[in-house]
Amino acid sequence: MSLESVLRELGKEIQKDERFIKLQACAKANDADEELQKQMQELQLMSLKFQQEMQKGEEADKDRITELQTQYQDLYNEIMKGSNMMNYSVAASEMEQMAQYISAMIGLFFEGQDPETCEPPAPEDCTHDCSTCGGCH
Repeated sequence: MSLESVLRELGKEIQKDERFIKLQACAKANDADEELQKQMQELQLMSLKFQQEMQKGEEADKDRITELQTQYQDLYNEIMKGSNMMNYSVAASEMEQMAQYISAMIGLFFEGQDPETCEPPAPEDCTHDCSTCGGCH
C-alpha cells in the first residue's frame, strides 16, 4: 500500500469520525442561522471601518478607533454566546484535539519511534519547551 493511499484512508476515517460529523453539522447550523450571519456581516463591516480609520495615520480619530474596538468586542462576545456558535466552538476544539493527536503521532513516526507502541506525551506533561516535545501541540 502506498503512502498516498494510506493518507487517503486516514482522510476517510477522519471524515467518518463523530467529531468531524459534529463539526460539519455545527457549521451547517451556523450557515443557516440568519441572525448569526447578520452579526458576522456586521462584524466584518466594523473591522473594515476600523482598518480604514487606522490607515489615516496621524489623522485617525482616536475616539472613533476606541468606539469601533468596543463595538467590535461587544458584538464578538454576543456572537460567541449564541448557542450555535458555542456548539461550533466545542466541536472545533474537539477536531483540533484530534488534529494535534494525529500530528503528534506522525511526529513520533518521523523520530523513528515504533508505530505499534509509541504514544505522544499527555498534554499535562507539556513543558512549554519545544525541544522536549513529542508533538502535543
